[in-house]
Amino acid sequence: MNKIISKKQFSERVFCFDIEAPLIAQSRKAGNFVIVRVDKNGERMPLTIADADIEKGTIKLVVQQVGLSSTKLCNLNVGDEVADIVGPLGNPTHIENYGTVICAGGGVGVAPMLPIIRALKRAGNRVLSVLAGRNKDLIIMEDEVRASSDETIIMTDDGSYGEKGVVTVGIEKFIRQEHIDKAFAIGPPIMMKFCCLLTQQYGIPTDVSLNTIMVDGTGMCGACRLTIGGKTKFVCIDGPEFDGSLVDWDEMFKRMRTFKAVEVEEMDRYQEHLIISEHTEAKTSKLPGACSPTPPEVPLKTKERVKIPRVKMPELDPVYRATTRLEEVNQGLTVEMAMREAQRCLDCKHPSCVEGCPVNINIPGFIKQIEKGKFIEAARILKHTSALPAVCGRVCPQEKQCESRCIHHKMNSEPVAIGYLERFAADYERESGQTVLPEISASNGIKVAVVGSGPSGLSFAGDMVKKGFDVYVFEALHEIGGVLKYGIPEFRLPNHIVDVEIDNLRKLGVHFQTDVIIGKTISVKELKQRGFKGIFIGSGAGLPNFMGIPGENALNIMSSNEYLTRVNLMDAANPHTDTPINLGKKVIVVGGGNTAMDSCRTAKRLGAEVVLVYRRSEAEMPARIEEVKHAKEEGITFMTLHNPREFLADEQGAVKAAVLDVMQLGEPDQSGRRSPEPTGQTITIECDQVIVAVGVSPNPLVPMSIEGLVLGRKNTIAVNEQMQSSLPGIYAGGDIVRGGATVILAMGDGRRAAASMSEQLIG
Repeated sequence: MNKIISKKQFSERVFCFDIEAPLIAQSRKAGNFVIVRVDKNGERMPLTIADADIEKGTIKLVVQQVGLSSTKLCNLNVGDEVADIVGPLGNPTHIENYGTVICAGGGVGVAPMLPIIRALKRAGNRVLSVLAGRNKDLIIMEDEVRASSDETIIMTDDGSYGEKGVVTVGIEKFIRQEHIDKAFAIGPPIMMKFCCLLTQQYGIPTDVSLNTIMVDGTGMCGACRLTIGGKTKFVCIDGPEFDGSLVDWDEMFKRMRTFKAVEVEEMDRYQEHLIISEHTEAKTSKLPGACSPTPPEVPLKTKERVKIPRVKMPELDPVYRATTRLEEVNQGLTVEMAMREAQRCLDCKHPSCVEGCPVNINIPGFIKQIEKGKFIEAARILKHTSALPAVCGRVCPQEKQCESRCIHHKMNSEPVAIGYLERFAADYERESGQTVLPEISASNGIKVAVVGSGPSGLSFAGDMVKKGFDVYVFEALHEIGGVLKYGIPEFRLPNHIVDVEIDNLRKLGVHFQTDVIIGKTISVKELKQRGFKGIFIGSGAGLPNFMGIPGENALNIMSSNEYLTRVNLMDAANPHTDTPINLGKKVIVVGGGNTAMDSCRTAKRLGAEVVLVYRRSEAEMPARIEEVKHAKEEGITFMTLHNPREFLADEQGAVKAAVLDVMQLGEPDQSGRRSPEPTGQTITIECDQVIVAVGVSPNPLVPMSIEGLVLGRKNTIAVNEQMQSSLPGIYAGGDIVRGGATVILAMGDGRRAAASMSEQLIG
């Protein structure tokens, strides 16, 4: 897949590729782009689609060799394969019969302009095209443009071909020749800016296509954000085409230079990036599987169990762990520690802890097996209801769920460490090599689709495959796992733990397909045409929120989604990978949730002095107590009751300071927490990087693509108690329904949806 079928060199640094991508070829429209990842160490690079051949299943990409990723792509040859291509992305060009239109393409901008020219011509427009380049060698696709244009002017800076002059000379020649109703311009940003300045003088509406910095290309990171008409827009979601008169061009020029220094350094080490490097993490077993644990000969009485102190999780030393990004902080319980903690469980007749678990794990059941030394049986019980026990044992807020309902609270005793024991059982099973798979019903031959491979989607997939369904999971990114991979650092949830859980689902028969965006690559209607009888949407809430304050689009201010995706998913801090990242020395993280803690602790491990700024007091922080504790131990400075009101930038447009309001707490709001109010005082603190972790909203890509789907608040999908949407056969769960919640709540949604859908499909 993604094989290069043909390669043509247009000039010394410009190449044209035809690449296999049948689903994209079938669904793309003029103006769409794709995200390309050249190899497993590559960054995610946006490229506009120049053409497509549906019969051959190929798309045409024109690439200019400028940086590391484009150079690696241009060095590939026919027969080579590109690791990942995902799309089509962005909104297609709005095409109608305007009358007479000018289409101006500069350099490689001619390639994305070509499908627009063709579409405009088919719509009945008179098309006047201007092709521009520094010299004759940089004029590309002239014959193709002329074939769909009524008139064509060629402009070269040096006069080596066509007329001498810049693109605006050709545009103005057409304007003086006849009435123009509409203009389109694609090329270098400076070219598009001056095209718009010219057409504004004549009152001609002009659309431009912006190619900005991106990581995911689906709205998840906010790296592509720009000020358009005084408002912040995401180019990948709201664009890529905008009214050129509304674009803040100066801001765009600055943002395009965000990683300039890093890119220069990477090109200096180009040969190193050609070396395939595998990150292999030493996995040392904490669980001596060869030992024969001995359970107590005489069952303990309740009073004896209550007197046992709660186990303390072994942790890496704070000073050391703050320097290592890939080593897990919590080291896990030993066999002896786990068995002793399991003895604290009172095996209640009506276990309220189970009621507090969103996936209804038989908690006393698996804990009693640990007490008996039957660890594999404990794992078997866990997997009956949980698709991700090793994950949940690490990241679920048990203190607010199952452990909060533990009967020990009524005895003025600490709750049983249910999360630690869940992790222990799952880890023991994995390290022992005795993989336990749950029983699976006979195949019923019914296909169901899962949109997104995050916690809700994986939980749904696990339950449905156990019920005998043929389950296909479609993931937009190049790796399976969703937020478990891009959002949670390895020092809290190692990637290899997630991979094992996913591999277990594969062994059960779940099919996974990456680089597929439902609603873009393939529609829900097409899924139904392909025989899918039920669809579960678990696409998450990946659209980052910003604060909407002055200076927020300065360089080196990024969402926590972008920051964590660069570091976690793209491994940008690894010098052998291609994705750039600027490492701040004085970093501010804004927010008080788990994502804020993940961000500040990551920045600390990357060498920064980190200040956490939160508008409420520490008591109101939604982050897990354990995460707050770990952050403080690692040297994070907490500035509670402060909130940014403005960011200040230097002459290059990079953030240099934050102006903070000093806050006080007022009356409780709808969440039950006391509302923060400005006191009127402000302070200013220096910084060279800001990570904004103030929540996320549902990504509109999937829900907005499904006709007739009823949406709720902030574009969440409205569902009933059985997680069914307004449309028959379509269910949803997780953050796309809740707007932002925990892993275990998302998994609970997936389980409820699976139960309801299977009942609907087979009774």
